[in-house]
Order: sequence, then structure tokens, then C-alpha cells
Amino acid sequence: MADELYESFNELLPVASVVHIALGVMALVLAHRTRGREWNERYAGMLISWMMVMLGIQYVCSTIIDYRVETLGSGDVSHFNTYEDVFYSSISYGQSALSSAFLATVFILPLIYPYPIIQKESVLKICTVVILAIALVLVPFDIFTEFTYRGVRNVLMWTGYLVWTPVYLRFLFGEMLYDEKGARAISSVTALLLLGLYGQFYIFWLQDFTGIATVYFGRWEVEDFVAQNFLSTTLTMFRLGITGTTLLVIFFGEMWRSFKKGFGGLSFVVVLLFVVGVMWYLITLVNYDTSESCVQTICEPFDENFVDWYVFTYQVAKFLGVPLVFMFIVLNYNMVDTEAEGSKLITRIMVLLLILVATSSIIEMIQIILPIPEMITSALFAAGVVVFIGWEERIMDQIITETSSAAESVKELVGMARIEVSEGEFRFFSMSMIFLIMYAILISLLFDSMGIHE
Repeated sequence: MADELYESFNELLPVASVVHIALGVMALVLAHRTRGREWNERYAGMLISWMMVMLGIQYVCSTIIDYRVETLGSGDVSHFNTYEDVFYSSISYGQSALSSAFLATVFILPLIYPYPIIQKESVLKICTVVILAIALVLVPFDIFTEFTYRGVRNVLMWTGYLVWTPVYLRFLFGEMLYDEKGARAISSVTALLLLGLYGQFYIFWLQDFTGIATVYFGRWEVEDFVAQNFLSTTLTMFRLGITGTTLLVIFFGEMWRSFKKGFGGLSFVVVLLFVVGVMWYLITLVNYDTSESCVQTICEPFDENFVDWYVFTYQVAKFLGVPLVFMFIVLNYNMVDTEAEGSKLITRIMVLLLILVATSSIIEMIQIILPIPEMITSALFAAGVVVFIGWEERIMDQIITETSSAAESVKELVGMARIEVSEGEFRFFSMSMIFLIMYAILISLLFDSMGIHE
């Protein structure tokens, strides 16, 4: 979308790429320095960290793609004269490859945290081999088939819906009906994991639940000329229904909890997503003809207000909300030791980075709505930096409020096998993730050099 109407469309993308990589690397350092945690807590922290890194590299590819699309035919970038040239290039393949690697890690996370379904001595080796096996097959398959099996590939994300939703309900009932001590920590972290992984999709929950979201998928297939086969489309429709249903489960669960125990931060976020979802449904009805135009005749552009609303909701949730939620989980649920030697400094840097990103994003949003000169917004950002420096420790204490251990609560309430995982196994996992990222990049370069889609 290089048209002036959409100039704000990907404003947050470059910032998001840097933030995800930086936060992921710092969280990874903290996770490797951590000792004395349950194996699945520490492993979950590493998985989330590597997921952040993979998302960050993926967003770097998206940023480059966006730039190439904007400069098509201008001569600024050689040999990229059509959209097809960009679409069938190493950067586009790299974006797809990193997405496939990310999905492989997403598949494993619900199986080991907060309740570990896999409880064997060799659990880390099993999980690492499964991630590598999935990614080694999926990366070339997705590229070779010209991305026409996206719905099939995305089935890997369903483990979060299918595992975390029952876990959330089990410990919500345990807290509300039987007053189980520690159940709150398990249900709340499970809800946060669902929001972190699917939050950007939950804002469309009512569209998904009613089936009206299909009009957008039809438009995107036409605009991106990535036609999905019947199986892929069918699975995507099922996923839409599951997405809407799980949001309703969390919403009614948190409303029940709020009525009995009081309104909290998690309840506020869930209510906000619920309201935004209703608003999106109404906006979709108003813009239905425009959304459907690509399928019926020719694509009509959305008006500027619709695009700004998309940026304010979906992109803020995706690029800002995801790292905020995941880092909150890592820092508050016993996954890393923030008090270890050298860790406190890294934690302060992470908190400062989150604050600065939030500040810059808010200023960017203001600039989208109001025609404020960049000099003024730069001055506002500089003022924000000055204000926050020196207060980062107090802010950190507010963010890291009270560390809870979901793993300890699981052990006390339902039992968990005692598993000893060596430091070598954790290092083996991280080395495997480095190999996986390198593999994804090399496959992308190889397929581009071969010109398989020319």
C-alpha cells in the first residue's frame, strides 16, 4: 500500500522489529543466567525469548518488503520493478521461513507451560527435535507451494486454543468454586499467554464468531494473489470460530472473577478487547461494500479513518501489545531471575526500552491523527526520555509487582513429575534455535537463487 492514503499503515513496523529482537535477546540472556527454577518455567522463558527474536527478524523482512513495494519502478532499488519481483524474492521467502520457524515454537509452548503435558526426563531433547523436525519440513514446503497452504500451516497455532483454554477453565473453577490456593496464578498466566499470542486476532472476535471476517480474507487473497486451496480455506474458517469462542470464554471467566473477587488489570484488558471487537464488527458492516469490492469487481481503497482505526487497534496490539504482554509474563511469573548478578541492569534496560517504545508509539499515533510537525513530536519524545531517565527503577518495581510461580502452584494442586534438566540441554536448545534461524535464511537465499517461481 504505497498510496498516500496508507502512509501510516506500517509506521510501527521498523520500531517493532528492533524492539522484538532487543527484548528477545535480553530475555534470553536472563533466562540462561537463571538458576533454581522449575524446568518448564525456565524453558518457557527461553521459548518466548526465541519467539520474540524470530518475530523481530520477520518484521525486519517485512520492513524491507514494504520499502521495496513503495519504491517499485523508481530506480532506487534495482531489479524490483513489479510486485511479483518483490513477492518472489529472498526477503519475501525469508519472511515466510521465519514465520514457519515461529509456528514450530508456538506449537511446543502450550505443551510445557503452565501445565506440562510432556513430563519425561528427556523432555527438552524431545521438544527441540520436534521443533526442528516441523521447521525443517515446513520452511521449504511453504515456499515451494507458493504459500497456498497457509491455513494448513497455521494449524500449529491451534495448540494454544486447544490446551490453554481447558487449563484456564480448570484453574478458574478451582479458584472460584473451591478456593484453591495458587489457582489464580495458573489461570491468569494462561489467559495472558492467550492474549499475548492471539491478542491481535481477538480484536476481531465478533467478526470471527459471526463469520463476517471472511470478507477480509477474500480481499487479502485477491490483493496478495495468494489463493488458498480448499483445505487451507476450510481450516482457516474453523480457526476464526475457535478464536471468537476462546475470547468469549476468557471474557465471561474474567467477568465472573471480577464479580466475586474484584476488578483487576487482566479484566480491564479483556473488557477492552471485547469492546474493540464489537466496534470492529460495526465498522465492518459500514465498510462491507468496500471490503467486498476486490471479490466482486475491482478493489476500492478504504478511507483514511478506517486505515487509522486499523493502525490504532490491530497494529498497536500486534507490534506493541505482544512484547508488553510477553515481557510482563517473563518478568512476573518466575521465568527469569531479575535479582541475579548482572541481571538487574539488563532488566532495567528492558523496562526502559518498553517505556520508550510505548512513548514513541503514542507520539506516532498522535501524529497520525493530528497534523503536528515532526520537530514538535521529536521534542515531545526527547522530553519523555528526560522524564523517564532516573525513574526507571521505580517504574521497574511497579511493573515487576509480585512474582508468582505457576509451576509451583501446578505441583501443589495437581502434581508434576520431578524432572532434572541439565544446563547443557538448555544450551543445546538455544544452539538449535540459532541453527534453525540460519537454516531459514539459507533456504530463502537458495530458493531465490534457483528462481523456482520464475
